[in-house]
Amino acid sequence: MMMASLFSDPYKMQTYHYNICGLTVEFPWKIDAFPPSTQAPDAHIRFGQTSPPSQENTRYHGPYCQVAPEHFFLKIDNVAHFMVRDGNLITIEPQGSIDSDSLKTFVMSACLGVLLIQRKQLVLHAAVLKKNAKTVAFGGGPGCGKSTLSALLLKAGASVLTDNIAAIRFDNKATAMALPSFPNIHLWQSSLDKLALAGYTPKKLRPTLNKYAIDVSTDFIGSPQPLSSLCILSPWNKKEIQLETITGAEKIFQLTNVSFRTKITRGLGLDKLHFKHISTLSQTINIVRLSYPQDWTFNHTVINYIDEYLFN
Repeated sequence: MMMASLFSDPYKMQTYHYNICGLTVEFPWKIDAFPPSTQAPDAHIRFGQTSPPSQENTRYHGPYCQVAPEHFFLKIDNVAHFMVRDGNLITIEPQGSIDSDSLKTFVMSACLGVLLIQRKQLVLHAAVLKKNAKTVAFGGGPGCGKSTLSALLLKAGASVLTDNIAAIRFDNKATAMALPSFPNIHLWQSSLDKLALAGYTPKKLRPTLNKYAIDVSTDFIGSPQPLSSLCILSPWNKKEIQLETITGAEKIFQLTNVSFRTKITRGLGLDKLHFKHISTLSQTINIVRLSYPQDWTFNHTVINYIDEYLFN
């Protein structure tokens, strides 16, 4: 789907509504497998002109983005400029002719996470899965294997709420609800080759990227679920598995580490609210650290360990 012609006449486009992270989001193009919504939109994605925040208002200036209260600007060369404003509008200004899949990759990662933060929600960089009536979030640093673990747990009978962006809503001080995002798992080609996921069709995220979206809509949970635990994934070089409970101030530290883009949160002027959110979450769920060998020969053992200690 070429975007140059769409951008030239954005207001005549048909729109589509999808339920994502508890919101009805209006898209300017159709997305297969995303859960549709019949509600009025809470947030809109549109084509138009974008601009960075003024220099005097900018609180964070990164290599690709500029951030001010209620204003996020992201510049991706040869793809698009993106602007997220006021928790209800994502504007896309394409740079050249590109396909909607490439745009969706950035909209459904950085832009969606920022929009949720602007709406005063707690957002974790984590996968969330459910099995045996237990809902567990899995977080960790880059390369810790969240998506690969999600796929392995999926094969072992778990259902998916989200693979990457976990929005948390507090129904009351005793219940943290994990909100479902969209029915995809993102996997690199190397992991995809090893996993041999029968019955799931991969689709390339971007033409130049060897990473794929796996449609898991048949194993997707589309309603909020009470979160029972957060598991911090910590691969190590030992040939053993260890699970330890995180307590005290360490819980705040670990929640900060798995929070979505904390520098951007500060740039938005929402760091105090974010601290309040993670303090509340630290009091409502169990937090554990899973140290394990990142070795494919141990995968079956790791999954059995998670089943026994986190999903039972």
